[in-house]
Amino acid sequence: MATFLFYPLYKMNPDREIFVRSFPAMGTRFDMLVLGQANERGELLFQEIHREVDRIENLFSRFREDGPVWKINQQRHAQWIEVDSEELWQAFLICREYHRKTLGVFDINMGEVAALWKDGKEAPTENEVAEQFRFSGMKEMEFEESRHCIRFLSGKPGIDFGAYGKGYALEQVRKILHTNEVRQAVINFGDSSILTLGKHPSGEYWPMSVRNPLKPGEILHEFRMNNHSLTTSSNRLLADDGWSRKSNHIIHPVTGKPVNEGRSISVLCKSPVEGEILSTAFMLLSPEHYDAVLNEFEYDEIVVVPLGSEASIQKKQFLCNDLTKPNLLI
Repeated sequence: MATFLFYPLYKMNPDREIFVRSFPAMGTRFDMLVLGQANERGELLFQEIHREVDRIENLFSRFREDGPVWKINQQRHAQWIEVDSEELWQAFLICREYHRKTLGVFDINMGEVAALWKDGKEAPTENEVAEQFRFSGMKEMEFEESRHCIRFLSGKPGIDFGAYGKGYALEQVRKILHTNEVRQAVINFGDSSILTLGKHPSGEYWPMSVRNPLKPGEILHEFRMNNHSLTTSSNRLLADDGWSRKSNHIIHPVTGKPVNEGRSISVLCKSPVEGEILSTAFMLLSPEHYDAVLNEFEYDEIVVVPLGSEASIQKKQFLCNDLTKPNLLI
C-alpha cells in the first residue's frame, strides 16, 4: 500500500543482460533487478535468494506457526525458554544492544500492544492499553547468556522482530549477491527498504527519491546510492493512486500508543539492519535525543520530515562525518 521509495527508470543498453524477478515476502513484495546475469544464471540466483528470504521469515516471523518466535509467544509462564537457534539467539542479543543504543525506543517485545492498534480494528480503550502495556517491553525480559535462555517476567511475551528481520534479510541477500559476483543490482523490499550494489549503468550512482505522502507527485528528497541501503519509515501511507492515510503500526514503547505526529524518516547507510533500526527509532525519539542516538551509529544521511496537517514540510537533514562528529544539522 505504501510507496515511499522508488527508483527512476532510465533507458539502458538493450543488449545489456538485465534480470528482474519478484515474490511475496514478509507481508510485502520483494523485487530484484540484477545486471550482467544471463537468464539461466539469474534464475538460479533468484531461487537461492527466494529460499533464503523465506528461511529468514520463518525464523523471525511471529505469524508463522511452525517458527520459533511464534512458539515463544505462546508461552504464558515466567519460566526460562531455551533459544535453540544460534542465529535467533544472536538476534536477541543484538536487539537488546539496539534497545540500549536507542534509549529504549527500539523494543522487540511490543507485539501484543501493537496488535491492539492493528489498522482496521476499533481503537482499544485506555484500560485495555494499560493492561496489555504493563506486560510488554524489554523491561519484562531477562537473559541467561550461559544457557542461551530468555524469560518474560510477566509470562506474556509479544516478540516482534519486524524491522530487524527485514534488515537482516537484506544483509543476507547482499552476501548471496557478492558470493555470486554480482556487481550491479537493486533490491526493493516493499518500497520502504532498498539495497543497491555498484552504480547505475548510466551514471555514478543509483538515484532514489522519497515521495511526499501528503502531496502525490512531490519529491521530499533525493538520495545518491552506491553500495548503500535506504530505509524509510512513516505513519502516513501513500498508495500508488495518491491516496494517503494514517497508520497505527508504529507504537511508542513508553506510552503504548501509536505515534500521532506525522513523520517520514529516511536513512541512507551501509548496513540495512542499522538503517531499519535508525528509521524506526527516529519515528519515536524526541529531537533533543537525536544526537545521543546518532553518535551510536554509522550512517551517511538521515532525513527527518515532520508532516503537518496542511501538508507543510520542514525537512531536517543530518549528515555524518566519521572524522569530526557530532552531526551536521541542515
